[in-house]
Amino acid sequence: MIRVCPGPFGDYVRRIRTAKRLSCADVERRSARFGKPVSGSYVNRIENDPRLHPSVDRLVALAYGLDVPVEEVLARAIQIAPLKKSAEELRLLARFRELSQQRRMDVLMITDLWYSKRTT
Repeated sequence: MIRVCPGPFGDYVRRIRTAKRLSCADVERRSARFGKPVSGSYVNRIENDPRLHPSVDRLVALAYGLDVPVEEVLARAIQIAPLKKSAEELRLLARFRELSQQRRMDVLMITDLWYSKRTT
């Protein structure tokens, strides 16, 4: 089930950043450790301009700068909120997406097997 994310994306970014006591410059420095950084001034623009539509590479850098899963930032940016996923679920989802199609099918078969044994 997917639900629409409440509130603008900028509010989400500001809420995460302030909860972690990060300045926009802190987010920039942290994002630079993983490649091209998102600038502090751009973080400020994301928070304050709801018409702004950051590119995927900037959203990825923002996720690293905020230390949140990339999938969560991308989902929030397109106004879809993941349903209360734990860090383990997000990590599993990210790793699953990196698997080949055959490995995905293997994982699904194993999961179905475990689930069927649990429900019987």
